[in-house]
Amino acid sequence: MTTKWLAALLMTAMSLPVWGQSQDRFALTAQQVAQAVSGKGVEIAGEQVSLLAKVVANDPNPQLDLLAVEPLGDRWSGPRSEARTLVKLGCHLPGTCLPFYAIVSWPQGTDNRSLAGSGGFSAAGNLMLKPKASVTIRAGARATLVMDDDRSHIQIAVITLESGMVGHKIRVASPDRKQIYYGEVIGANLLKRSF
Repeated sequence: MTTKWLAALLMTAMSLPVWGQSQDRFALTAQQVAQAVSGKGVEIAGEQVSLLAKVVANDPNPQLDLLAVEPLGDRWSGPRSEARTLVKLGCHLPGTCLPFYAIVSWPQGTDNRSLAGSGGFSAAGNLMLKPKASVTIRAGARATLVMDDDRSHIQIAVITLESGMVGHKIRVASPDRKQIYYGEVIGANLLKRSF
């Protein structure tokens, strides 16, 4: 009798969905990154994009913003027949995804006006892809600090101690100034960090 019960419990447990897995995460693709870069006027295909890690978002098709563009130069090992650029992207809506990096490959036949010498963009192309260098949150502003991990979600009201742009880590304090935290600027009144 005990063996039958164990077999039945095992079958029941195997048929249940795995606990702790979130079903509302969608993997971002190289094609979505290519569309975001192409939206800035520099046409590229999904085959030219390499994601450095698996990137997930709450939305299957989030609007992506270019946060930074930097030529890789000699930092990429091995002989390459194309120039490479490191691109930092993030979701336009706060909390949809975390900022992430991708590598964009530019073939040797690419127009020289788009690329300068060792894989960097020309001054005009670089201005086209760089974000506006404006301060997103000012020192002394009230904001919310979100701390996440797999098991908990904590939101704390804070006051910023430094000014910062999206993607920068700044110091913030509790309203009574007794606790100091570091958080990454996500929006005008939202910061994020992990435990």
